[in-house]
Amino acid sequence: MAISPLKIGSLEVWPPLVSAPMAGYTGGVYREILREHGCPYCYTEMVSAKGLLHGGDDSEEILLHADSDKPLAVQIFGYEPESMAQAARMLSEPERGFAAIDINMGCPARKITSQGSGGALLKDVSLACDIVRAVRDSSDLPVTVKMRLGWDEPSGAVRFAKEVAASGAHMIVVHGRTVSQGYSGKADWKAIEEIASHVPVPVVGNGDVLTAAEALDRLERGPCSGVMVGRAILGNPVFFEDALALLRGEPPEEYTPQRKMRLAKEHFVRSIERYGEKRGLLEMRKQLVFYFRGMRGAARLRELLLREKSPEAVVRLLEEGWRAYQ
Repeated sequence: MAISPLKIGSLEVWPPLVSAPMAGYTGGVYREILREHGCPYCYTEMVSAKGLLHGGDDSEEILLHADSDKPLAVQIFGYEPESMAQAARMLSEPERGFAAIDINMGCPARKITSQGSGGALLKDVSLACDIVRAVRDSSDLPVTVKMRLGWDEPSGAVRFAKEVAASGAHMIVVHGRTVSQGYSGKADWKAIEEIASHVPVPVVGNGDVLTAAEALDRLERGPCSGVMVGRAILGNPVFFEDALALLRGEPPEEYTPQRKMRLAKEHFVRSIERYGEKRGLLEMRKQLVFYFRGMRGAARLRELLLREKSPEAVVRLLEEGWRAYQ
């Protein structure tokens, strides 16, 4: 089966692979690095519709992005159609530079679901559809939805997706777990593919895709129109570069320890430049450990990283430290 571009309204994405929005991990700096390594479509970290409207949080900072970071979808969450519509209207202003409005209907975090947002919307299809219609009526941009298979079981997932599509969603991303599962167990790709077979808009599958080859295999077998990749891209910005090489019929460049540490250093230095030493160091500690995955001595590297108190020391560790633990 031939792989076709992912169509989101009038927008075409090639290859049909997208990076997942992951709060605390896929901010502007990392998205820029992903773009430089072939990522064709990204999302902002999710922002609160009410927070955006009323201020007082970091929504506006999350929305900042470089001109090179396009096409970029902005992901919003909330439970009130009116505030979601107002936020969508603001975010659709041309100077914002977004390509689509994505509605989060899958986040399992208690602080999000406890207010009726994110994955909690899977328990109320009527409200979910009202939100999609309100956002669609308020924006000229394509409207997409990111959902899970259900709150605690997947039996109603096809119906939910069909009704969301009928309410105006241009595309649906389906993570192959229920909200109750969180990130435990395995993603149910049979359930994702069942939804894709019954919904008249493009469906993007998400969950447990670990390699570029696996992502392309999912696309070739169908019926999903695209694949979203989350945890596999952390510490691995070359994921999309690998996919492009495979599509050209070429072997991907080996992701050696030297290459990992070079990219980790680049990521770290750019974060320090963007956010300052204190914040950059704190935020990057959780990011850098992903670059160590699969390396001998990874546990020792993590231990050393947590001890370092200055950016200069972290840079030295990334430049030289890995060699001592091979």
